[in-house]
Amino acid sequence: MTSMDLQGIGAVSAAAVALISVPASMLVGHWQMKAALRTAEAANQAGLAQAESAYHAALDAVSAQADAALLQWRRGIQREAYASFLLAANRAKELGERFVLDNEADLPPEAIRAGKSAIGDAITALKETQTIIELEGPDEVAIPAVSMTDATETMTYYLSKQAIYARAWGKLDRIGNSQSSSVRATAVGLMQALADLNRCGSASSSEQHGEAVRAAEQSCREARSALPPDALDDEEFSCLLDGWRTHPPTSSSSYIDADRRFSEAEARFVRAARIQLQSPVSS
Repeated sequence: MTSMDLQGIGAVSAAAVALISVPASMLVGHWQMKAALRTAEAANQAGLAQAESAYHAALDAVSAQADAALLQWRRGIQREAYASFLLAANRAKELGERFVLDNEADLPPEAIRAGKSAIGDAITALKETQTIIELEGPDEVAIPAVSMTDATETMTYYLSKQAIYARAWGKLDRIGNSQSSSVRATAVGLMQALADLNRCGSASSSEQHGEAVRAAEQSCREARSALPPDALDDEEFSCLLDGWRTHPPTSSSSYIDADRRFSEAEARFVRAARIQLQSPVSS
């Protein structure tokens, strides 16, 4: 074999090796690229998972903050409603009691009208705050609020009657302290007739007792007619009769029972309100 043949064989072999090595290097590069892509994809997935986790954590934090803010807002609304109701109930009661004391003096008609109007406005305000309590709830708070409102209405009714009684008795007392002996005598006469009525009213019930009461009431009317003109109006005189026939309005069992119910309901209301304001929001 000549040297030229050997050179040809070498060239062919070199070309074959070159042809084989090129696809191999390309294949290695392809594998490396796929590996790099898989690594990049894994890193991307890990990044997405981390980002999603961070997003949900942030969302949970915002949700928790929103729930806390809602709880604080709701508690603020309830606290204000509960406090307003308590103040309204006690204000109505205190206005009634103050009206009684004021009527022991010689009040002008406009002051009497203003006192009655103030009590009426207080009851209206109380009912409005009670409505808010019923809307806000819960029943453990709303139920004693209803009882308090009912008791307050009953008490202010009897306190208004007591104010009339106090005003009438105050007028009669001032007539009894008049400088004129004849005027004083008219007041003493009515006071004595009222005392007789009271003795008849406290006696046992019978037909004879009924006749005695009617006779005593007639004596009171006659004694009233002897008073100076317009000394007592019909409402005042009627309240005096009722008070001396049995007992003054605020000494009645109805008033005493209402006062007891108010105190008991107020204690239940305050206890339930505290529990509600300190408890978590129900889902």
